[in-house]
Amino acid sequence: MLNLKNKLSILVLFSLLSASCLAKDLGPAKSARVLFVAAVTSETVPGISVAVADKTGILWAEGYGYADLENQVAMSPLHTLRIGSVAKVMTAAAMMRMYQKKLIELDTPVTQYTPDWPAFHADITLRQLAAHTSGVRHYKPDANEFLLNQPFADLKSSLALFKDEALLFAPGTQHQYTTFGWTLVSAAMEGADGKRSFKQIMQQEVFEPLAMNDTYFDDQYQIISHRARPYSYYQGKLLNSPQTDHSYKWAGGGFIATPSDVSRFAVGQLNEQYLNPETVKLMFTKAKLNNGEEVNHGIAWDIGFKSYISRSDYQNEELQAMMKAMPHVVTHAGGSMGGTTMLILCVDHARAVTVVKNVNGERSADAFFLALNTLSSYHNLHELSAE
Repeated sequence: MLNLKNKLSILVLFSLLSASCLAKDLGPAKSARVLFVAAVTSETVPGISVAVADKTGILWAEGYGYADLENQVAMSPLHTLRIGSVAKVMTAAAMMRMYQKKLIELDTPVTQYTPDWPAFHADITLRQLAAHTSGVRHYKPDANEFLLNQPFADLKSSLALFKDEALLFAPGTQHQYTTFGWTLVSAAMEGADGKRSFKQIMQQEVFEPLAMNDTYFDDQYQIISHRARPYSYYQGKLLNSPQTDHSYKWAGGGFIATPSDVSRFAVGQLNEQYLNPETVKLMFTKAKLNNGEEVNHGIAWDIGFKSYISRSDYQNEELQAMMKAMPHVVTHAGGSMGGTTMLILCVDHARAVTVVKNVNGERSADAFFLALNTLSSYHNLHELSAE
């Protein structure tokens, strides 16, 4: 087995040789690369993959460290990784494509689309589900639902995990993040379409039109090319992640992808041939509670840097300046068993960055910090060239 203490010099060598780099323009990437090289030398971080895209395509994609520690397989831009809750914005894109085609309405009670949702609940709309104001619960920590490892044959069986439980609050009165709410979204999408399964909807409305050829449902039994091994940092040790089955939450956290596909997806939201401007504005506008109070989510996306700018560990002046220099961004983070993801899309410049680590449970290589610094380096280049 690889001695982790001997890993450091090997990783630096891999990174400096840039054997796993795909790029059109390495100018801004040079400054960001130093941070990735430093981050991946931590014994808590097996590997990191990053990709930056704009409307011209992938600007930079590079892997650092290992996709597989035991077999010493270097991380590359081709490796697919668990992207966790970034699946939610992809599901939202499919839903909004259906909305544009008048196949689904955002303010119709979900019971109109899926008979498997009990009628005794207060009416919940897709708009509320997408903004996390529905009252549908998140994982139960004491039930180890995040560690589920059983296959769910269909959305009906997935809904059975939570559909009979009381809502946490009346829909539209509070804001609380939920992954299970997106299982209900996907069931409503299937019901509204009437012909396609959720998997077919995602393939036809998102993966195919945006050329996401390296994005998959994270089926643990399927052979998927370049699938990175997942790791967990637990009680001071880096371990192989426990086996988990994500079929109960495909829509909210069940995809694997390359960072290039994720960044390409994000920029694709601004393509008027994919989503019209009115739809994009709707997605990127903060939702409101029944009393008129704004929440920080639009349709799935986290709007702006509000969730990060007030955090105590981001009070560094340089980080604060980076966030303030990009006022029109939308973001989404992802945490999964064996994966940590950060996606940032700068709407002004149609530029996106995705950073994914194949590990959960550690903070030594903060994915947000890496993504923000990377995007800022491209932002600064743009500002200089405009002068």
